[in-house]
Amino acid sequence: MKHDTAPDAATNIQLWDMLRNGDQESLVSLYEKMYFPLVSYGIRICGDAELSKDTINDVFLEIWDQRGRLPAVTNVPSYLYTYLRRKIMAGIRRNHKTQLAASAYATGAIEELSYEARIVAVQTSEETRQKVLRAIARLTPRQKELVELRYFDGLPMEEVARRTGITTKTAYNTLGSALKILSAEFSLLLLLLLRH
Repeated sequence: MKHDTAPDAATNIQLWDMLRNGDQESLVSLYEKMYFPLVSYGIRICGDAELSKDTINDVFLEIWDQRGRLPAVTNVPSYLYTYLRRKIMAGIRRNHKTQLAASAYATGAIEELSYEARIVAVQTSEETRQKVLRAIARLTPRQKELVELRYFDGLPMEEVARRTGITTKTAYNTLGSALKILSAEFSLLLLLLLRH
């Protein structure tokens, strides 16, 4: 588990506090920053890359839904690792098919995957890409443009607003509406996987 260094800790706390106050960009920034360390950690816990990825997306969606009730924290990565571990273990207990994984975890039988195996495990499949592209087709042309600029081209919101000739606030609102449409079928944060 990665420790929070002092400058990084200050940035993480600032992002966390902004997220708690409803700043969607901070949610996205934390997700982008923590996704791969969390996937790696999740795989070490349960040995299942798909379960880890799905649970991470659920964690961030829950955090966003509960943003007004979130506690102030001084070690954001530690909070996220703990949240993820609890959610994975709860999911394992609920899912009949993964009882063996829970047993193997409890006995220490799961060996840690190599770095290369973890990188392969987190690659987004072509099928997933196609599903996301089909979901994106449901968006208005303006929503589609903003999603592409922000998530496919990786531009900051200020630059997205400048390129589309709208205010940053309007860009956030339009992107928020688009993400709500997409999250009906996919985690809104799944789009970020396309950038890696």
